[in-house]
Amino acid sequence: ANQDEALAVNIFSTNVANLFGGEGVQAAPAQEGAQQEGVQPAPAQGGISSPINVTTAIDANASLTKIEDAIRMVTDQRANLGAFQNRLESVKASTDYAIENLKASYAQIKDAIMTDEIVASTTNSILTQSAMAMI
Repeated sequence: ANQDEALAVNIFSTNVANLFGGEGVQAAPAQEGAQQEGVQPAPAQGGISSPINVTTAIDANASLTKIEDAIRMVTDQRANLGAFQNRLESVKASTDYAIENLKASYAQIKDAIMTDEIVASTTNSILTQSAMAMI
């Protein structure tokens, strides 16, 4: 069901230096023939490129914007990871359900085979007893 689908997540170190130094989260390259759903490339800068400065009110306000952008980046990444986790949990639940159904089907098949063998044995026993009675 999931053939040719790729799920790749690259997470760079999420510390202040990376958030404010230009390193961001980037989408992993897709495998050949696979589709990437819901994976968006990192922005051109990848992070916040200039340092934080709070020496003046104007610089502090600009820094607040940078901090809000960094928080938004982290929040977006957490949302993406949560979506991936939900998808994996859903696939696991479906797989567990399929395994349970296969085990139940296998047990029913084994019961049917056993029933066939009992019927064959009983038929042979009746035929043998009938033949002995005729002799």
